[in-house]
Amino acid sequence: MTGFFVVYLDRKPDVTADQVEEKMNKAIDWYKVDSKMWILYSSSSVEKLYARLSPLAKGGGNVFICELNIDNRQGWMSKSFWSWIKKER
Repeated sequence: MTGFFVVYLDRKPDVTADQVEEKMNKAIDWYKVDSKMWILYSSSSVEKLYARLSPLAKGGGNVFICELNIDNRQGWMSKSFWSWIKKER
């Protein structure tokens, strides 16, 4: 089952942005909202995403992942964000 997830990742100090992007690229698609927040479109479960991303945070950072229902939404975001959310998958 595929779906959307919100990921907050405050990486530990020794983890690079490239290492984070490598893990995010395992999702079907993703959008970086800001330096610590992503929206993922993935076929993985929350547990699998946590197993994949938690090593980037454990020992000096933080990670939070939850499912996201995009059917009920409002907001003021960039055009690129709305295009990403609305694109056919």
